[in-house]
Amino acid sequence: MDNQSTSPQIIFPNVPDDFCPTGNWSEVLQQFIDTTLANGTINVPGLGDVTPAEITEINAQLSSQQLEIDALDIRVDALELGSKTITRTGTISVATGNSTLNITFAELPSADYGISVIPIGLPTSRATMGSYVVQAGQTTTGFNILVQDNPATVSTLRWTAIHTS
Repeated sequence: MDNQSTSPQIIFPNVPDDFCPTGNWSEVLQQFIDTTLANGTINVPGLGDVTPAEITEINAQLSSQQLEIDALDIRVDALELGSKTITRTGTISVATGNSTLNITFAELPSADYGISVIPIGLPTSRATMGSYVVQAGQTTTGFNILVQDNPATVSTLRWTAIHTS
């Protein structure tokens, strides 16, 4: 009966016709339990399909997966603790036309950092925007910006260097 396609069931035998216990309530209840309820069965479809070897294999896989999860948690914790962002920011005046601007700042741990350059000017600046290019060869203490065709409406560049370790 352990391989049925029905829902799980609790099955008890019928109470015998001649069941007529005597005594106080607790004795009668105990005789009912011993005669009827003790002979009940639980029928769970598919329960007999899983072998002890398969259960052992499933438990081993679960244990292995838990070890992998624990290892990932440790790696994430290490990343969160070790991650540090350092920024340097400032502004520099820019002349009309072409120029090279030398940006310097307090030393960063390495020359591997991101750079953001934002032109600051009048509302008409966008229509006549120049070109602002970070020159190759940035160092731990600075970088150069090549300016081409800067309009008179842009007077300042805001720069930011972002280093993440």
